[in-house]
Amino acid sequence: MKVGQFKYIDSMQFMASSLANLAKNLGTDKPLTKRHFKNFSSEHIDLITRKGVYPYEYIDSHDRFKETELPSIHDFYSTLGGEITQDNYKHAQKVWKEFAARTWTAMHHYGLDPSHYVSAPALSWDGSSR
Repeated sequence: MKVGQFKYIDSMQFMASSLANLAKNLGTDKPLTKRHFKNFSSEHIDLITRKGVYPYEYIDSHDRFKETELPSIHDFYSTLGGEITQDNYKHAQKVWKEFAARTWTAMHHYGLDPSHYVSAPALSWDGSSR
């Protein structure tokens, strides 16, 4: 999917498993992740290592990135996956709150250029370490 100059790539196209399964492979203790993110609480590490949710079809223009509220649960609907679960929406709300997200363009505050990354997971990994 492309929105302006941004291209979102499905991890399934270049990894041997789904993102949810890859996140589970980290294990529950996550020793390497905890060592890398020394200043993160265990709760924050759990948040960044779980597969997130994204309102793919809702983000249909660059103006959506300027919105300052998390979209409603209904805005996370996709024709491919249908409605998201209450649990997944609560996760999105918690991530939005815990990491003090202000807009969908929060990544720009970290000085990251998405065009320098081959995947969204690589971008989010760098963003979470800033």
